[in-house]
Amino acid sequence: MIKKKDLTASNAEKYKSEFDILKENHKFLRSEEDESELTWEQRLAKKYYDKLFKEYCIAELKYYKEGKIALRWRTEKEVIIGKGQLTCASTRCSEKVDLKSWEVNFAYVEDGEKKNALVKIRLCPTCSYKLNYNKVHQEVDKEGTSEIKDSEQDKHEKRKRKSYDSASDQEQDIKSEGRQDVADGKKKNQMWSKDEEFDKYFSGSFD
Repeated sequence: MIKKKDLTASNAEKYKSEFDILKENHKFLRSEEDESELTWEQRLAKKYYDKLFKEYCIAELKYYKEGKIALRWRTEKEVIIGKGQLTCASTRCSEKVDLKSWEVNFAYVEDGEKKNALVKIRLCPTCSYKLNYNKVHQEVDKEGTSEIKDSEQDKHEKRKRKSYDSASDQEQDIKSEGRQDVADGKKKNQMWSKDEEFDKYFSGSFD
């Protein structure tokens, strides 16, 4: 006779939470997929993916000295408060001074396959130094072109610039883009109702 306790333990092992499903099926970038060919778990992960804003990334730079940098897309809440665009994109920083936009060729492994994605990230001088600690990335200027920047440690340690980004027209454009992103996100929210759980998952995905 099977004990009730054993049955409960067995069911718990088989049960997967939405977080478990996301971890197993989430992809940093997705191609156009025919939803009819996806499993229920894959469709769930895709719905979460569709709610992300893929213009700027959020970064975890804790292990920058080891050349390990984690990136993810922004949530709607982060777009609204300007995280990663009006404030530094590092999870451990809220600096708003002298932010720089960097173009990063992000290399990662997904489903056992090595992949690359060209992404943009806005960081303060201190976090920009961490990003470029082992590799020089490209800085994207206000006109959208790219320029190679040096990242030697002595340049970083000399000073931390404290001048505010005075391009008010650029800031206005950024705010307008943020409002448009939010407007687009609200349309997607109509088909998905668990916003708080979703934001909590992605905001804590680096913990």
